Formats: sequence, structure tokens, C-alpha cells
Amino acid sequence: MDLRTGEVRKAWVFVAGLGCSQLLFAWAADDMKSRNWLDCHQRMFTFYGGVPHVTVPDCLKQGVLKCHWYDPDLNPSYAALAAHYATAVVPARPSHPKDKAIVEGLIKILMRYQRFRYRRHRFTSIAEINQALAECVKRINERRHTRFGLSRRERFEQLERLALKPLPVGDFDDAEWKDAKLHPDCYVYVEATYYSAPHIHRGKKLRIRLTQNQVEIFLNGERLTLHPRDRSRSGKRVKIDAHFPDASVAYYEATPQHLLSQSRFIHEQLNELVVELFNIEVYGNIRRVQGLIRSASKEINAAGREVAIPRILAALAEMRRVGRIRVPYFCDLLARLKTQSLAPDPARDIVRRPGNPLLRYATDTGADPTTPNQESLL
Repeated sequence: MDLRTGEVRKAWVFVAGLGCSQLLFAWAADDMKSRNWLDCHQRMFTFYGGVPHVTVPDCLKQGVLKCHWYDPDLNPSYAALAAHYATAVVPARPSHPKDKAIVEGLIKILMRYQRFRYRRHRFTSIAEINQALAECVKRINERRHTRFGLSRRERFEQLERLALKPLPVGDFDDAEWKDAKLHPDCYVYVEATYYSAPHIHRGKKLRIRLTQNQVEIFLNGERLTLHPRDRSRSGKRVKIDAHFPDASVAYYEATPQHLLSQSRFIHEQLNELVVELFNIEVYGNIRRVQGLIRSASKEINAAGREVAIPRILAALAEMRRVGRIRVPYFCDLLARLKTQSLAPDPARDIVRRPGNPLLRYATDTGADPTTPNQESLL
């Protein structure tokens, strides 16, 4: 549970066991993404002090792209990890728990023991969970095994440690690989950030290599560009001017002024919002401003200026109130306001005379239903 917000979050536990000694390893992470999957493997090999000849993982997408009995397709990052540690990866088959029977049993033992031991405790961080898991793993590994006659740790030291391969000398570069399309504005969208690439490859599918501090963009195995990695996840645009065609310079210089002029013509409050967005970042908000102006202009052309301007101002005020300046949200607000304006007015409800449904009266006229006149007849 997060102490700041009170939100209850899930923690995912990576569990592994050796084939002979059944020595247990466990580590918790906040999600099941590739970086945590690779990090847990590295921690596992370090914990064992060696590398097994064969590694049998479950068929998660982080490790196995497509399961196959003879030739499975591994995730490129996971395949690079296996090559670095010189271990053969043989994924367990789907719906065949006996392929990984040892670790299935270890999961049952660990979860039962950990849940019982900490049944009255509420964890507040991943580090606290890992500390508790380390204590449980140590107790399980040092407890006497009923079938072996000795503990898992003792059996590992006697039989299995020498059978493991040594750890590699260098550290593994746990890079992530992703596919992304180069959009017409010469950017690829990766991890909530935009990175530029040469404009001659627009529309092509590129390979993105994410390391701790860098982003590399490849096409058919050839590296096109290198960017520093941005981890703010704020939609920032990381650009290199040489990636854009010559005409784009004039476009980016003239377009903001044109958009400011258009917003000023629609309404002063929309112009103030555009100025605020451009003060934050001009190039990163051009398309957002274009969408806002286009939606507002479309509303004015459809409903008329006198009807559309109050809706636009109400939508702008609502976006500012919730702090969500987005074009889809703006369009959704305009649609809601339009629906509300089309709702029937309760003051103009029709009252029909009992016994004669052809006679009707409007409640706002103050007429007496018992004395109909000629204008009330259908």
C-alpha cells in the first residue's frame, strides 16, 4: 500500500529453483515489464553464484514471443541475456505445468509460508517485500528437506554448485528492443517520448534499442541515429535539426504565428490558452493547438457563432478546471454541451385534457385546461 495516497498496488514475484537441489530464489517487482524480467534473471544467477546449462522459463511475452516445441521465438533482449550468460533457453509448454514442476511446487511452499508469517503485516514498499522474501527464502533453503534428509542449501553445496557454469566477467547490457513507425512529422513515439529520425524513412517500421541512458534507432540492422534517453514521460520531443526537410524549418517558424492569429479571431480565452501552451513548448504543442482550433472552428461553422462560443468557453473552463488540455477531451465536452442544449425544457411540457388527448395546453401559458379555446385544438 502507498502511504502517500493510500492506494493498494500489486507486486509481482519472480520465483526460480534449481533442478537437483531445488534451491529457491524469489524477488518482487512492481510490474512484469521486460526490464524487471531481465533484472530478476541477473539477480537469480548472482544468487546462485553460477549459471545453469539450461533455463526453463514460463511462456511470458517478456521472454518468449511465440512458443514452439522445437524452435520457439525468444524476445531479442531475453535471447541476448541467454547468450551473455551462455545458457540454453527451453521454454515450458503452455498448459503443461509438469515442464516446470519444481518451480510450481516452490511457489506453493513460498507463498504459503510468506502469507502465514506476514498475515498481520501490511507492506508499504517493494523493498520491504523483498526483505521479507529474502528472510522466507533463507528459512526454506536452510530447513531440512523430508526427502533429501538434508537442507536445500546443503544439497546445493555438495552436488550442484560445481555443476554450474561460472558467471561472465562483464555486466550484461540490459537493453530493451521495441518496434515503432516513423510518423510524417519525423518522430517515433517510445516510452511516452518523441524521438526524431531522418525524414527520408517516414512511414517505415524502425527498431528502437533502449538502454539506461540512450535511445538508438535502427533500420535493417543499420543505426540511423542516437538520442539521450528522456525518462520524464511528459511527451517531450527530442530532435535533431538535420532529420527534418528544409521546408519544415519555414513551417515551424510560420505555423505558430498563424495559429495565434486564428485563436485570437475565435475568442480571447482560446488565444490565452494557445499562448500558455506555446510558452511551455512551441513545437511539442503545435498539433494540439491545431486540433483545438480546428474543433472550435468546426463547432462555429455547424451551430453559428452565437450558439457555439458559449459551448467553447464552457469546454475551455472545464479543461482548465481538471488540468486536462487534450483535443479528444475538448471534442467530448463540446458534444456533451450540445446534447444538453438539445434537452427539452420542462417549463414547456404539454398538458393534455383528461378524456380528450386531442386537446393540449402549454404549462407556461397559465391557461385553464377546463376552458379550451380554438388555438389549443389540433
